[in-house]
Amino acid sequence: MMKNILLFAGTTEGRLLAEYLIHQPVSLHVCVATEYGEKLLPSAPSMTVSSHRMDAHEMVDFINGRGRHFDLVLDATHPYAIEVSANISDACKKTQVPYLRILRDCQASADVLSGTGKPSEMFVDTTEQAIDFLNHQEGPVFLTTGSKTLPDFMQMTNASERLFVRILPNAEMLSACAALGLPSSHIFCMQGPFDISMNTATIQHICKRWEKDHPDSTLTETPLYMVTKQSGRTGGFDEKLEAAAQAQIPVLIIGSPAREKGLSLSESYHWLSNWIGTDDNKASTDQIVSLIGTGMSSDQLTLEADRALKNCDIIIGAKRMLEMAEHYHKPTFCSYNYPAITDYMLSHPEYQHFAVLFSGDIGFYSGAAGLRRCLEGKPFKIESFSGISSPIHFLNTIGKTWSDVHLISCHGQTASIISHIRCHTKTLILLGKPEDVSNISRKLMDYGLSNVRIYIGADLKQPDEQIVSGNPADFLHRTFSALSLLYIENPNAEPLPVTYGLPDDAFIRGKVPMTKSEIRSIVLSKLKLTKNAILFDIGAGTGSIAIEAARQIPDGRVYAIERNPDGLDLIKENSLKLQADNLTIVSGTAPECLDTLPAATHAFIGGSAGHLKEIMQLLYSRNPEIRIVITSITLETISQIMTLQKEMSLPEPEIVQLQVSSAKKAGPYHLMQGQNPVYIVSF
Repeated sequence: MMKNILLFAGTTEGRLLAEYLIHQPVSLHVCVATEYGEKLLPSAPSMTVSSHRMDAHEMVDFINGRGRHFDLVLDATHPYAIEVSANISDACKKTQVPYLRILRDCQASADVLSGTGKPSEMFVDTTEQAIDFLNHQEGPVFLTTGSKTLPDFMQMTNASERLFVRILPNAEMLSACAALGLPSSHIFCMQGPFDISMNTATIQHICKRWEKDHPDSTLTETPLYMVTKQSGRTGGFDEKLEAAAQAQIPVLIIGSPAREKGLSLSESYHWLSNWIGTDDNKASTDQIVSLIGTGMSSDQLTLEADRALKNCDIIIGAKRMLEMAEHYHKPTFCSYNYPAITDYMLSHPEYQHFAVLFSGDIGFYSGAAGLRRCLEGKPFKIESFSGISSPIHFLNTIGKTWSDVHLISCHGQTASIISHIRCHTKTLILLGKPEDVSNISRKLMDYGLSNVRIYIGADLKQPDEQIVSGNPADFLHRTFSALSLLYIENPNAEPLPVTYGLPDDAFIRGKVPMTKSEIRSIVLSKLKLTKNAILFDIGAGTGSIAIEAARQIPDGRVYAIERNPDGLDLIKENSLKLQADNLTIVSGTAPECLDTLPAATHAFIGGSAGHLKEIMQLLYSRNPEIRIVITSITLETISQIMTLQKEMSLPEPEIVQLQVSSAKKAGPYHLMQGQNPVYIVSF
């Protein structure tokens, strides 16, 4: 038989309980004190609502009403609604209906002061604690505690500018306010009681006055705080809270509520799950996770994202993101650790709608992808809201189209800048350090790209936004904000070739051996390089294999290992000439010099200095799936390779023998001149 529950909901906890219970196999009736409270509740066929205040007798009559039967009464009224809560408890005793009090965690002052967020209602024990808290905030303060505490609050930072006070309408109190230095425009001489509409009108007046006196500030960033004491129903306490809730401003309450017996929201959820007979360890399949890109500032939030934040139950994100969303006055969880966020969601099934904030656009180098991976297979419905990305804003600002721009990131990772700029006319780089612009400018000049045009966008959509342009030489000694964008136009960009085989005369030669163009083309083909390959060129010589490979994989890394000083010099010269900045030159003899390098995915061995076995053993020990290509001109080396293949239980190699002849002019004739036969072995 379906159970019937009566819920008195006067708090956020009450709304969350209602949202949880409408998804359970129960019949629910919710009592709220006002029509505004009713508007905040969800709607469902299994739920009915009453929106009026009831005294003790009315509560008994309602519970005993004709045709009604309740199996449980939940009291989620405000912690300061002592009289109301006592009436509900007494009515349950008289009607013999089980009663459960839902408690709030009233240590909110500690939460706020530790930077975990700003709840809509905050509690402190003393006036001194209230003043200390407000000293760490900005913006106006509406003091509703009366004239007795006014001298104390005038000790608050910038009190005469920030403080607005409501006092009784008599000359003595007005003179006392003036003597304390409070402007007359900040004083409301009024006789209570004050209903919700009067409190709301006063709040609106203060906000308008503040915006008039401070045209450069917004109450979104520096909200109005209402300060009150728990004065009970006769003191208009409930009306203050209702007005503050409607105006979406935080309330600072002096004096913690009396200790009560009951369950916290999380505890009540688990208790109800057992009582109803559902699985309390399983999150609701109706739970929603909204992944929201905020753009570059709060004023760039899309209407869809704003709607999701207004409808969510809790907001999750890094501290900077939560500060941006303070004006929504939602519970918060401060974290950017994706497993921790996932665990938090799974352990808080009382929340039906989570909103997770990310800067910029969730599709552009965003942490949203990492959180999505953590949420895979979990019982959540995920929805996404894109923000306006910094590249779009920046490129539009400087009048550039972005559909054909090559995007790369240096934020928290290594990128081969030159390799990308060399083959793209338009490149946009997401930076990560203040010195990135100067370092990249210097690198551009080192690699012969001093003629490119640079545009820099720093602190975009912030008060100190910078957008400047020039050539690399203009920025050799300048720093910018860490999270800046660098746009580079290279009019002489060379598109990536679809075939191998740079002409031999493209390389600076010397007396060091070089793998010729035809052999180099086949070797690179046999290597089967991937986009993010890590290639070792062992015995690199002039670096022809390493450099051409580096030009083919700008997202990969190539290590040229060479012991000959002349060869090392040639590799450096050729890497600069051919703009291969994803090439690292390693001086030494393999395998000893390989210890500090990352595990290779591919290796070319053009010379082993008699250490072929040791090199092969090391390469395979670090990556059994490595792709290796070896060249040789002697039968002895081929014999050694075949012996190693058996000893190391390697796959059967592919062996190709090539002899290339090329035409040479001899007077009026052309003669074919043959090169040494070369063996190419691939594993």
